[in-house]
Amino acid sequence: MARANRNKATTDRGTAGQIVSGAIGAAEALTVGVVQMTGRTLVETLHAVEEIGSELGSAVVRAARGSIKAAEDIGSDLVTVGKDVSRGVALPMRQVGPGITRLTWGRRDGKGEDGMRKMPAKAAGRRRRRPAA
Repeated sequence: MARANRNKATTDRGTAGQIVSGAIGAAEALTVGVVQMTGRTLVETLHAVEEIGSELGSAVVRAARGSIKAAEDIGSDLVTVGKDVSRGVALPMRQVGPGITRLTWGRRDGKGEDGMRKMPAKAAGRRRRRPAA
């Protein structure tokens, strides 16, 4: 009977050892799996961030190029409008130029004869005050 108890105790210890060993192996496998999964998740997250960053960079570059193109178009339109305005002002001025010159200087003909008296080039002198007696 002592033998039977010894065998049973040995068997119990062996079974308990196997259970503990199995639990440790399972925990180790689970830990390795979690570490590998965490590593893969981190790598995939970094790849996603890299892709998002490149897309944002591309969007910013496209927006900047579009803004530059729009400014260029607006600038060329403003130049065209400016040319048209200057032509629109210059042509009538050329047509009425001699007449306006005659009117402003009071000339009746284009030969330079004055119809009005010109103003003096300098102001008239002031009279001196006499000292009080």
